[in-house]
Amino acid sequence: MDHRWVELARTLRDLGMWRHRAEAEAAAGERAVAEGAHPLGGKATLDEEPGLRLFYVDGETMAEGGVGRVLAEWGPALRHHGVELHVETVSYPDSVEAGDYVTTINDRRCVVWTPRDWVESSAWAVATVRPLAVINDLLAEAGAVPRIYTLYPGGNDGEAWLLDPRIVAAIAESGLIKEGGVPALATHD
Repeated sequence: MDHRWVELARTLRDLGMWRHRAEAEAAAGERAVAEGAHPLGGKATLDEEPGLRLFYVDGETMAEGGVGRVLAEWGPALRHHGVELHVETVSYPDSVEAGDYVTTINDRRCVVWTPRDWVESSAWAVATVRPLAVINDLLAEAGAVPRIYTLYPGGNDGEAWLLDPRIVAAIAESGLIKEGGVPALATHD
């Protein structure tokens, strides 16, 4: 067994990765990582409790007017962290050439995509990340610890994780996970 995986597993457990699990499930999650499993993969990782939460985010759905519908499912998890989510569509053009898709998230304007994003073939990705960046702003203002991180944004199988930033830092700093497998913070960049 590679000691780096064992150390990563121990670090993640110390950071509370499996704290809301029964001891046997927490031990199974730690053991899986120690044996080389991706820290965010497998049943032992999926946790409906506040510290670790996976949301599936279909980039196509987000880009095709679904931001409010998708984010509505996140309400209970975000409410636990002091964010009461309100999403409204401001404009959704009849065609991608006719204008911008704009929402408000808690009265903050969010340009979900522009015609240029479609020309650059990035509309699905930005339609996923831009709204999540606004949620990260709201989490920060609420004084919450976790933030939204993404894996595979813009695809039909995109993932968004509500995670303690220390967990993501430990995964990244371990050097064991390839760059595309480390969750990225949803930002306005």
